[in-house]
Amino acid sequence: MPQRTLRFKIHQDGQVQESVEGFEGDSCNNATKNLEEALGEVKSKRLSTDAFTSNQNKTFNKLKNESNVSF
Repeated sequence: MPQRTLRFKIHQDGQVQESVEGFEGDSCNNATKNLEEALGEVKSKRLSTDAFTSNQNKTFNKLKNESNVSF
């Protein structure tokens, strides 16, 4: 299991910048949900490639299991 890291940068104006590493797919959003709600309004969010890669793998595995095609 990869190391999971959450980093926060607090700017002088009080704005908080969050970066997350080691999470795949929706697990990133699940891990940060409570923190984001506690900190206030989320002004922007940019997903990394890990968020999309994992979702594609899950979709592929689901299709593989539901279809009559062997890979």
